[in-house]
Amino acid sequence: MSRRQFLQSLGAVGLSGLSYAGYRLWPDAGINNPCLTGLPSSLNDHPLMRQIWSGIDPYQVWDSHVHIVGTGDSNSGIWFNPNMDSWAHPALKIQKNFYENGACADPTKIDVSAIERLIHLSSEMPLGYKSILFAFDWFHNPDGKPNKENSIFYIPNSYATEVAKQHTQHFEWVASIHPYRQDAVDALVQAKEQGARAIKWLPSGMGIDPASPKCDTFYQKAADLNMPIITHTGRESAVQGGDQNHGNPLRLRRGLDQGVRIILAHCASDGDDEDFDNGNKRISSLDLFARLMDTPDYKVLAYGEISAITLINHAWAIRKVLERSDWHHRLINGSDYPLPAIMPLINTKQLHQKGLLESEHLPFLQALKTVNPLMFDFAVKRLIQYNGVSFNQHIFETRRIFDLPTH
Repeated sequence: MSRRQFLQSLGAVGLSGLSYAGYRLWPDAGINNPCLTGLPSSLNDHPLMRQIWSGIDPYQVWDSHVHIVGTGDSNSGIWFNPNMDSWAHPALKIQKNFYENGACADPTKIDVSAIERLIHLSSEMPLGYKSILFAFDWFHNPDGKPNKENSIFYIPNSYATEVAKQHTQHFEWVASIHPYRQDAVDALVQAKEQGARAIKWLPSGMGIDPASPKCDTFYQKAADLNMPIITHTGRESAVQGGDQNHGNPLRLRRGLDQGVRIILAHCASDGDDEDFDNGNKRISSLDLFARLMDTPDYKVLAYGEISAITLINHAWAIRKVLERSDWHHRLINGSDYPLPAIMPLINTKQLHQKGLLESEHLPFLQALKTVNPLMFDFAVKRLIQYNGVSFNQHIFETRRIFDLPTH
């Protein structure tokens, strides 16, 4: 793929705003994930490898944001919109190609090979490390009925829990339950009983308005069960469709006011939203995220999640998040896998140009990226610093957020 084709592809997948990068941000490792296996000793024994794990207890490190990639070819129940296989819908087609390449999926056995790849990557992490696998519910109509036509993909809770239970040394799991469903509360209770650590929402991609009274019963039960909700905030580029306004961080006040712990994915680090408190003028979604984090009543309920914050369309926000050291005990790390394995999306040269990485870090990171994108994502965030401030170790020791009993 040429550089021009690369930029055209970014536009097709909803990242046209990245064209400013031009040739300067040509990916470190090319376009396609080479899907290399085996962490070489030159990386495993590298001084920077020791540095990124220094002071970290791997048994407390749970990657809070890992997507399952699949097509349903193993009777898993996974479904994807057929438009993703059609060049009549180029954005969806290109996205699917990127996701499958990032996951190193074998076209003859996509479901199984994607999980095998994740197991391999996890096995190269220090003993005790785990990934939290996400289920993903259907888009639903306002009446709570699933709507396949407007859904992009579907990952059943049953599959996520099955994979996690088969590989307990590597995985935990997160359920996905649309709050408008007639059986939403029953499904929430069942998920908790089956070991789900949280609930995953993508408001635009699922048709969820977090500020709707239709969510109240679900919020009340989630609070009772001490079950956090991990929800996308800010602009959504990776999953097409839906109402982008549903990603406004301020819409989560309804759940926070009912005592739900809410993890705001990506710290709303992309896009802008209406400021309900100031005449609905549009301001940075990150500023609205900050308002929630700074609300006294939410100091034990609102958390920021730094998955995707190193992507080329989010990286502008890193300094602002780093500067708020008072937030750091309420930040948690996640990779948003397979995104770190999609070669164009994280550019270490860009991060160096922003003064966030040292030049001597780049060869190590670029080599690591092609071999183990989970380790790469972890390493980038551990090495990032600005004016002497870095993401502290507690941001990566996330188990404390998820390994809690019911109230």
